[in-house]
Amino acid sequence: MLRHLKIHLLTGALLLWLFVMPLEAVAEWYADVYAGAVFTHNTDLTVSSSAGPTTTFENLSVNNTWTVGGRGGYWLDRLDWLGFGLDIFYYHVKAPSQSATVSTSTGGTTTSPFVDWNLPAVGIGFDVLRLRVPLLRSDEFVHGRLQPYISAGPALFISWAGQNRNVQPDGQHATDVNLGVKAGAGVSFMITKTLGLFTEYRFTHFTSNLTYQNTSPAPHTESFKASYDSQQVIAGVTLRF
Repeated sequence: MLRHLKIHLLTGALLLWLFVMPLEAVAEWYADVYAGAVFTHNTDLTVSSSAGPTTTFENLSVNNTWTVGGRGGYWLDRLDWLGFGLDIFYYHVKAPSQSATVSTSTGGTTTSPFVDWNLPAVGIGFDVLRLRVPLLRSDEFVHGRLQPYISAGPALFISWAGQNRNVQPDGQHATDVNLGVKAGAGVSFMITKTLGLFTEYRFTHFTSNLTYQNTSPAPHTESFKASYDSQQVIAGVTLRF
């Protein structure tokens, strides 16, 4: 509960900081929509139980998948190479059915013939740092027609899932909110003063920790924890105003 309170306070502070900037200091607002591909590294899934030892399913492979999202923000006036923004995106972390090495906190190791994991996630990225290089400036494109850029900041990840196999009773769902990071680099090309295209590479990291109640062989709590490092390649449309 304390962790969630800290996350809520941080989220409120970041939103306040991003959008309380005086309007006269803003040179250009932007609104983007995009889609792309997600490539997630292998991960370990750790199952902690209040009734026994901790179990780790090691080096689970994760399917490549897709992402969609939208973001908005602004670039400053006198420092038109500096900007801030808010980025909201969705993707799906899915470990296909696979055999996995399983280790326990007591030192034992075995092989599990069936492990799979299905985790939708929504990311809310706070681009507290956006830097661009305004290239090909002209009277029509005062902030540059070609704009390489980088961005970085904390991100809030909301993940949810049905229960893993062998957790009783059936029909449970769990949701987790955790703080992670997002960083990217890309390039925008303006077709007109208000419409452009962009492509971007980004890296995201977050940890999901979902909790379920198990009644077999006796009532106890089980938590499923895994960290996800993903590389994403996206492309989309940008509007400037």
